[in-house]
Amino acid sequence: MGCRERQWWKRGVRASFGLLLSIVLLTSCGTAGGGSGEDAASGPTRTVEHDMGEAEVPAQPQRIVALELPYIDMLSALRVSPVGLVDDGDPETLIPEVRERIGEWESVGSRSEPNLEQIAKLEPDLIIADNERHAAIYEELNEIAPTVVFTARYAGYEKTLDVAREVGNAINKSDEMNAEIGRLEGRLDELSRTNSDGDNSENGDRDSLAVIPRERGTAQVLGEGSYVADILDRVRVPYAPEAAAYPAEADSASTGLEGLAEIDPAVLFVMTDAETTMDHWQSSEVWQKLTAVENEDVHAVSRAQWTRSRGLVAMELIAEEAVELFDER
Repeated sequence: MGCRERQWWKRGVRASFGLLLSIVLLTSCGTAGGGSGEDAASGPTRTVEHDMGEAEVPAQPQRIVALELPYIDMLSALRVSPVGLVDDGDPETLIPEVRERIGEWESVGSRSEPNLEQIAKLEPDLIIADNERHAAIYEELNEIAPTVVFTARYAGYEKTLDVAREVGNAINKSDEMNAEIGRLEGRLDELSRTNSDGDNSENGDRDSLAVIPRERGTAQVLGEGSYVADILDRVRVPYAPEAAAYPAEADSASTGLEGLAEIDPAVLFVMTDAETTMDHWQSSEVWQKLTAVENEDVHAVSRAQWTRSRGLVAMELIAEEAVELFDER
């Protein structure tokens, strides 16, 4: 082989080796991207127990997607901002205090039908889902990123605190969550209308009821043991004992205005929003004869805050508002 031929041969070998190295590097990059559960497992992980088993989650999750409002509320209580969350296509689905705490986010659809493609694009390293809504798509979510599943729907006061602790554990912030729960319970103690078994105000013989207006003059009554009823009980705002007839496992039940008249609470907290109002009740004779209506003790409160957010931030706001409204007479 001549000198010139040997030079061309060496150049060819070097070029082939460079091409091979490029292919290897490109292949490695391709398999490392995508934000899937496989990626998350490449760093330090922790085993987290949840409603559907165990998950290997990143030791310090950085890109969290939350698929139910209580989990968004609980994250916001620790000033943790998920990269994606469900807002039902309307940012105001989240209460203002939660929006302010988490800042900007990417919507991944609705609570009932989260957009899996959009979730995957965000390359999460942890997904927090709800057992009531997302059990059927758990495997699909878990293909995208490690997914933990909890049950916040229909949870009362103590169960909500337990779920908050589970969320804190999942994001490796148990100490911070326990501290926040301790602060919250101290605040509720401050708000409590009495420190004894009795009632220390002239309103001791009055009771309250929380309802959501429904179509055709019906009302959804929040039962004793529900999230709202438990919070009111926690700060000693008396709740109508007749509400015990409404099953705790379903949180609430529907009744007509006649059923509401049978309970006839002294104070009514009516959860409203743009689509849910008391307007269709106003002309009803039954409504007009309710004790709370006659005494002008009917209070329209935010449905988003009282029945949707269902976390620690909303809990404190509900307690503050309920005590103020109940005692304003």
